Amino acid sequence: MKRRNFKILAIALILFSLSTPLKAQIFKGMLIGGVNFAQMNGDQSFGFNRIGLNTGIGVMAPLNNKRTWLMSMEVLYNQLGAKESLDPFKYNTTIQYVSIPVLVHFEDKVGRWTFGAGLQYSRLIDVNEDWGLPEPAIKYMDRPLMETVKDFNRDDFSFIFDIRFRIWERLKFNFRYQYSIVPIRKDVTYYNSFPLSSPDYKSWKRDFYHNALSLRLIYVINERSTKELDRNIYREMY
Repeated sequence: MKRRNFKILAIALILFSLSTPLKAQIFKGMLIGGVNFAQMNGDQSFGFNRIGLNTGIGVMAPLNNKRTWLMSMEVLYNQLGAKESLDPFKYNTTIQYVSIPVLVHFEDKVGRWTFGAGLQYSRLIDVNEDWGLPEPAIKYMDRPLMETVKDFNRDDFSFIFDIRFRIWERLKFNFRYQYSIVPIRKDVTYYNSFPLSSPDYKSWKRDFYHNALSLRLIYVINERSTKELDRNIYREMY
C-alpha cells in the first residue's frame, strides 16, 4: 500500500511539472507557516477547538500565458484532530500528518487576490487520543462502545478551498478550508449509556471526517514586486 501511494505521488509530481509548455514553466517557491483550527465530524464533540500547526514549502507554476491560471503543490506538516473540554466529556485528540495538496488557482492580473481549489493526500505519522470518558457511565450521555473503535486510517484524502491576498509585496495571507472526502475512521458505535438490557437503550454508528480551517502566511519566492507588475499589467513577464 505504501509503495502504491508513493507511486501515485510521483506520477502527480511528473504531471505537475509537465502541465505547461517549457517556455511557460516559471516556478514560484512558497514558504508557508500557519495554524489549523480543527474538529472531527462524527466524534460527538463540537467546535474548531483543536489548534495545530500547518507549515511547509510549496511550488506554483502558470497554466496560461497571462499567468492568471496556476497550479500549486505543497508539502506540509499538518496537525489535525479534535478537542472537547466541557464536562463530563473531555475528548482530546491530536493527529499528525505529512500532507501534499495539489490545487488549481485563479489570480487577478496584478496578483492581489488568488482563489483556488483542489485535493490533498495526507499520510498519518502519529496519533495522541484521549477519550476522557467519565466512570461510571452517565445515563443519556453519548458514549462509544470502545470495542468498535478502530485505529485511524493511515491515509486521508481531502477537498480544499483556498483564498489568498497580498498584504505586502511577496507576503500573502491565506485562508484555507479542508474536509475529508472519505472517512478517517468508520463504524464507531455510540450508545446512550443505558445497559443493553434496558428498554431505553439506544445505539447508532458514526464515521469520522476531518473538518478544518487554516490561517497561514505565505512568502512567495521568484514573484514580481508590485512596482514591476504595475509596469507590466498584462503579465507578459512573471
